[in-house]
Amino acid sequence: MSNMRVKNLLILFTLLVLAACSDKEEPLEELFLELDASSENVDYGDSFTLTWNSNASQCYAAGRWSGEKPVQGTEEITIKRGGISSFVLDCRRNNEFINQAVAITIIKSTADYFIFDERGEEPDFTIEYGANEKVVFTSQARGDVNDDSIPDIIFGVQTRSTADDSIVQTKLLQMLGGPLPIITEIVTDECDAISVLLPKDLDQDGFTDVIGLSSDHERQNLNTSKLCFFKGTETGLVLDNEFVTNETSLDLSNAGLRIAGLIDRNNDVALDIYLLGESKEYWIEVGASDGPKIEEFDYDNTALNGLTITDVTGFDFDSNSNEDIVFSAYDSEGNGKFVTVPKSGDGTNWAEVLTYDNIPLIKAIENIVYDQDTDIDIFVMGDSNPTNGIDLSPTSTLKVYETGEVNILENELDITFINQATAALNDHIVLADFDQDFDGGDILLSYEDYGDNTASFLIIEKQETTDDEEVTTYSYLAQNNQELGLLNVPDQHAFTILVDYNSDFDIDAIFGIKGELNTETNLKPLNFYIQTNQSN
Repeated sequence: MSNMRVKNLLILFTLLVLAACSDKEEPLEELFLELDASSENVDYGDSFTLTWNSNASQCYAAGRWSGEKPVQGTEEITIKRGGISSFVLDCRRNNEFINQAVAITIIKSTADYFIFDERGEEPDFTIEYGANEKVVFTSQARGDVNDDSIPDIIFGVQTRSTADDSIVQTKLLQMLGGPLPIITEIVTDECDAISVLLPKDLDQDGFTDVIGLSSDHERQNLNTSKLCFFKGTETGLVLDNEFVTNETSLDLSNAGLRIAGLIDRNNDVALDIYLLGESKEYWIEVGASDGPKIEEFDYDNTALNGLTITDVTGFDFDSNSNEDIVFSAYDSEGNGKFVTVPKSGDGTNWAEVLTYDNIPLIKAIENIVYDQDTDIDIFVMGDSNPTNGIDLSPTSTLKVYETGEVNILENELDITFINQATAALNDHIVLADFDQDFDGGDILLSYEDYGDNTASFLIIEKQETTDDEEVTTYSYLAQNNQELGLLNVPDQHAFTILVDYNSDFDIDAIFGIKGELNTETNLKPLNFYIQTNQSN
């Protein structure tokens, strides 16, 4: 090898060494992420824009949005669900991670939560009744009767003679929830007791079962008192009076029952079935190892003599750390009363029964969470006069009784509504936190067909206020569909059944609309229409 060539190779090697020694890696820019919203408070129906920028290599969305996102971008978003929604962006570069989040509040008015689609041209179900009959919506039950994890609704309809109040026909209807809901009639044969409907999975197989019974008014005045068991199946409810073992003296076709309710018998948090007869009381314990069966006990009925019982519930009425069974009732003169019986062990202690007078006439009681404490409060409603189902009077009482340190009867909140002196409300109470603000729930009620009222349903919204001293108070605001100007609700009165049948967190409706008399058949139609709520 020539000296010149060796020299050139040495020079090249030296240059390579020098280059290698001087090639220092530039430090990476600090990882950053910016995420901004065009507005943090957005009216329902309006859109907003998210803008983000990062020097990361990958970004992924979480919270109210999802999926991989570019490291820089903008996105216009519209949200239907009210309240606060969080948008999170997680970005990474090699083993470095960074995230940012923004919270957007969607401002929805009460009316924005009830946006129904248009009514179909043809009804989803029709009942026909005579010109001398009146329709009575008796009761409702909610659950999952076909075990598909979608809410179903069961409701009873009677037609009664306007001449003598007698029951002409009975319809027990079900709407199974899902993408294509339909209303069908449940075969009841001669077991047509639907004035009280109690939903409960009696054998814990995942299917909601329903117990139906006559009312105390029907027992006393119409000489009918029946008890019926409907079993949940994949196709809906079916009558099955052999489903619950009955080795007692209770005759299902002549039951003599006064009331029934869901009561926790043995303080295991599970609600059992309590049935009160004329001289005996009965329990059906839910989830019993040997299957559901009726158990029978004697009781002293002296305190209930001469009373008509309208409803029953269970809670610690007198705040003595022992749950009571609480009956609402009225006497022959229409005076309202509470009758309380302490629970004892796995039964009742009628030796300590108490009767409370000077109570409003109450037709329905519902346990609620009013003030967010650990004590159960109750919502009650009642009319000016007792009703036989067809002769109605204005609803005069909407009230919350708050349990706690103060006597429950001295700690009450009255709820007023615009047509309180002239309108009657159905006694089925729907507790539904329709605005999803986790305040313990709002109250929904349907109007009866009474007087000149043309409204269909009443929304009682629970409101929470916190002052400067962090003291929180609660109140209710009652507004009907006409006050709110809700669209696609019938102009005339329609009995309203409210249920989220498609599990999209808004309340859908079934409207029952009365049609004109058919002069050829002398029958009137009662048409039911399912209308989906599109607010979410």
